[in-house]
Amino acid sequence: MKVATWRGGTEFTIDVAPDPVIKPGLMVVKVDSAGICGTDIHTTQGLYEWDAPDVLGHEFSGVIVEVGEGVPSSRIGEEVACVPRAGCGECEACRTWTMGHCERRERRAGAFAEYVMVDQDAAYPLPEGLSLESSAMAEPAGCALSCVDMLGPQEEGFDALVIGTGIIGLFTVAFLKLRGAGRVIASEPHPVRREMARQFGADVLHDPGESSLDEVVGDLTDGKGVQVAAEAVGLPALVAKCVQLARPRGHALIVGVSPRRSPLPVDLFDMHFREISVRGAFGCGNSFRPALELLPRINLENVVGGRYPLDEIDAAFATSAAGEGVKFMMAPHD
Repeated sequence: MKVATWRGGTEFTIDVAPDPVIKPGLMVVKVDSAGICGTDIHTTQGLYEWDAPDVLGHEFSGVIVEVGEGVPSSRIGEEVACVPRAGCGECEACRTWTMGHCERRERRAGAFAEYVMVDQDAAYPLPEGLSLESSAMAEPAGCALSCVDMLGPQEEGFDALVIGTGIIGLFTVAFLKLRGAGRVIASEPHPVRREMARQFGADVLHDPGESSLDEVVGDLTDGKGVQVAAEAVGLPALVAKCVQLARPRGHALIVGVSPRRSPLPVDLFDMHFREISVRGAFGCGNSFRPALELLPRINLENVVGGRYPLDEIDAAFATSAAGEGVKFMMAPHD
């Protein structure tokens, strides 16, 4: 099969690899759509510690074409969205943390390839009417939902802020609205992404190049701040801004992934005095399936800005890194 191998930096090669050899409890999925994630981009930029060579790609959907012993043969031909790691449900991490940190089952990804092998309970059938391409966004949606769900119940109509409207920021906007937010402010410098936030439910759009976010939040909330402020970029200074703009006893959500060993540049006395809680969820945790089921309730029209065959992975990554759209897909069989 053909795979796109990351060689370090921004270098990829297109290689021929052995087809997956089926094992008990596993399935082979023919990849239809594999999203380019912000963490994939950041890996090629050296912001994350990741060893090359490797086959990237962890947001994907496809069709089951082969099953191993113990997997019903009736699943062959099923269209599925796949989570990178299926938890065992029994280990300490699964029971007290999330299945995304399972101690027994390995993370299976490498979806920038024609075929990928997954655990049988890591592949979920699509909700009615949801396309394979749209379902490939269940993983980033799950990341946003996992974080939003950590808030617990909030008073109906609460004010919220989302900084950054890449795909995870957009889903954060959508899930905050679905969880009862009244006004959601979306702050984003890129005009296409900023305007897309309105489609996901944002009520107020903010361009940081045109006006002060502090003033916008202050004017809209009579100086009190928002109940929930979410950072979906991965910059510590913006996490600190969320802490600053949260109202007393409000919440700062860390949705974006900052580089390792990044300090949080906040005034700890101020955060303590105003009793701000800071929460963050890494990965989609236990929220992949709930997010997949919610996707049909979200307007995903024109979110995908382009589909690329494996041979064009360099162009796909360059376009995605430039922020020229919201989400780009690798399509190994197009």
